[in-house]
Amino acid sequence: MSENTTSTAGTLHVLDGLDLASTVLELEWLITIDTPVAGVEQVTKALGLNIPLLQGPYDNCLFVRGAGYQQFRSLEGSHGGDEGTIQRTAAAQIECSIPVDPALLAQVFDVVFAAHVNEEPTIRVSEAIGSRSKLLDDADNPNRYWNRPDAAAIHGEVVRD
Repeated sequence: MSENTTSTAGTLHVLDGLDLASTVLELEWLITIDTPVAGVEQVTKALGLNIPLLQGPYDNCLFVRGAGYQQFRSLEGSHGGDEGTIQRTAAAQIECSIPVDPALLAQVFDVVFAAHVNEEPTIRVSEAIGSRSKLLDDADNPNRYWNRPDAAAIHGEVVRD
C-alpha cells in the first residue's frame, strides 16, 4: 500500500512500506484464536501444516498466550443445548499473522474450524503493521542467540519435525 492508499477499515497506513535501517514495515492481518488450553496443540499443528505463517526466512511462526479462561453458557441451538449453567475452562490465545490476502484468510478459517475443539471458535482478525528484518550482516552480534552460552534455552526445543 502507498501513503495515499486506505485500508479496508478506512485508515491511512503511512507506516506500510516504511523502510527503516534494520527493517521494513508492512501491513498484515493479525489473527487471534481463543481456545481451551487442551486444544492449543491441535490448532497450532493444523495451522503449521496448512498455512505458510511466514516471517522472513522462517515459517510456522505463531505465538501462544496462556493463563486465562473462557466462560460461556450453552443456549438452545448449541450442541450441548440449553444447559442453564455458566462454564469456565482454562484457555489460551493463539496469535499469528498473514499477508493481506482474502483467499489465505479463508484458508485460515477453514483450518481453524476443522481443528478447533469448540463448536463456535472465537477468531478475531485485525490490521497490524509488522516488521520484516533486513537480515543484517550481524552474525557476530553477541546478543544473537547463536553467540550466547544459553543458546539452547533461548532457541527452544524441537516440538515436531
